[in-house]
Amino acid sequence: MNMRNQGEFTLPGEILGVIEEFTPGEGCYERDGELRASTAGKVFYDMINRRSNVIPIKRTLILRLKKAKYVYGVVSGVKEDYAVVSIASIEERFISPSLTGYLHVSQVSQRHVKNLRDAVRLSDVVRARPISFTQPLQLTMRGKDLGVVVASCSICGNPMVKEDEEHLKCPRCGNVETRKIGPYAVRGNGSQGRQEI
Repeated sequence: MNMRNQGEFTLPGEILGVIEEFTPGEGCYERDGELRASTAGKVFYDMINRRSNVIPIKRTLILRLKKAKYVYGVVSGVKEDYAVVSIASIEERFISPSLTGYLHVSQVSQRHVKNLRDAVRLSDVVRARPISFTQPLQLTMRGKDLGVVVASCSICGNPMVKEDEEHLKCPRCGNVETRKIGPYAVRGNGSQGRQEI
């Protein structure tokens, strides 16, 4: 019987080994002398205790989030005092499915923000840092390197360009909007690429 490799992704029901070699640990069960995964995740063999384990994907994501300096997400809802963010990547690595995060108005900026819509709007791409690690994740954009990185004009939908430290301008219709701007990714000529702040 071939063992799966340490750290290899496995699905429920897949054979991980036999009872003569290992005992079932977390995320595993035994049937007819074979150890099988009971959850999707990464295989972990505890060679000292001779135990076969499957570490669930969510736990792996939480561990990555705890080490992450930032996440990227799309604002999917804006209320008076909080925004809902669909987190699509942890640092530069995409995740699937996305995670849900909440951005409270008090966590947007070091300065007082009267109206959350002056900091973020629907469909903005934001760079934020997680400050809690249970679902839904609490996010903060307090910090120079955090904030809106891509935004669309709320009038015509065209990508906005950075005008100054707090304002974005639509090159198509001339609309100017306020945001909490991070390392903004659309240059003054409308091309993609990081702009220095």
